[in-house]
Amino acid sequence: MLSFIYLEMGLLVLILTGFAGWRYVIPALPAIWNKRYQQPEQAHDHERHIPPWRAFFTALAASVGVGNLAGVGTAIHLGGPGALFWMWVSALAGLSFRMCSVWLGLRYQGNDPESPLYATPMAYIKPFVIGSWAWVPAALAVLLMVKGFLTANLIQSNSVAHALQDELGLSNLLVAVSMAGLVAFVIMGGMRKIVDYSVTITPWMMLLYVGASLFILLSDPTRTMSILDLVVDHAFTPYSAAGGVIGYGVLQSLQFGVSRGIFSHASGIGVAPFLHASNHYSDRDNAFLAAFVPMVDTLIICSMTGLVVLSIGNWTEDNGAFLTTSAFQSFYGDTGKILIIACLVVFSFTTVINWAYYAERCFQFLGGQNVFMFRWSFILVTFCGPFFPVKIIWSAADIIIGLVIILHLFPLLYVILLHRKAINNALQGNPIEKDYLSDYSKG
Repeated sequence: MLSFIYLEMGLLVLILTGFAGWRYVIPALPAIWNKRYQQPEQAHDHERHIPPWRAFFTALAASVGVGNLAGVGTAIHLGGPGALFWMWVSALAGLSFRMCSVWLGLRYQGNDPESPLYATPMAYIKPFVIGSWAWVPAALAVLLMVKGFLTANLIQSNSVAHALQDELGLSNLLVAVSMAGLVAFVIMGGMRKIVDYSVTITPWMMLLYVGASLFILLSDPTRTMSILDLVVDHAFTPYSAAGGVIGYGVLQSLQFGVSRGIFSHASGIGVAPFLHASNHYSDRDNAFLAAFVPMVDTLIICSMTGLVVLSIGNWTEDNGAFLTTSAFQSFYGDTGKILIIACLVVFSFTTVINWAYYAERCFQFLGGQNVFMFRWSFILVTFCGPFFPVKIIWSAADIIIGLVIILHLFPLLYVILLHRKAINNALQGNPIEKDYLSDYSKG
């Protein structure tokens, strides 16, 4: 049910924005790239000020994680080849959520980086929920904080530990100490250190992963094209494998594809403003860069994983990260196994450190003052991650993500409807006409 709601709301927002995310994002990127060295009129040395392209690569580092390796394998194993198609659909529908949330965040957050509303989704929700709905921003902050601890911390460290134990024989205790130590080294240094590590490590590891995947796919173009046909075909028709023992219905493909897609690209849950609204550059540029994140995360990186495992992986029997590892190992030998483990470790690490910042901002919005103790509590959860049962934390993660989507998307849609004309003018590069909403937040 939630998957259908997500896709329906995504289609509605695409229509309300004139499909701007599909029409303008890619053509606008060269111009945005050429402006990367230009300084805004009022630059800030504050830690929370992040230039647009650094914000983009950091947001990508936060998105690309276990979902791109283990999540894709799980979606295909449980939902069949068609699940990959529905992952694509979730990204194409969800990119407008990111785009609009960033634009609205920049409009309503104010100019003070010390404000608890600055660069948060609560900035554009709080002015519009009054009376009996005034609890929504605080509830959203709580859920995002819980999600940071659970899906972006426990799951990432747990997946890394299981992969290293199964493939290299490393103990959970060793992984727990090592990962917690690395996370502590970065997040105790604050946001600037998180951004520095994200933009330094992640792009190169993603290029390596995509290059290795493309080499496999291009080694047999005919097979790759047949896999693409299989993905599209079985997104709309039931599929059976192993002599009919395993059956994959269309609803299964849609459910697992959309849910694992959301887990991977995180569109619609309100995290985009934390990074893309942390500067005073062009609202339009920041919005388009935010929309570009799910394109790279899902349409490129998840696609590489899905097509490779469908091409050479035993996807009807294997599952999760093991499926991805075995597929690359079948082609590259032990080098392929080492590559996937390295990617899993790096992608999970950058996801954890960025979500530490997201959770910290929610903690501060809720009135939290002791940031030092909050960071150490986050590090403690990283340490505990390898020792939790896998099924329990994945099930809890799905519940938390569903609640976050409900609490964020319905208020977001309401605010988008109120600002429809201004958003369309801004995204099309037209002057924004002053309307009655310009001072709405002032009452």
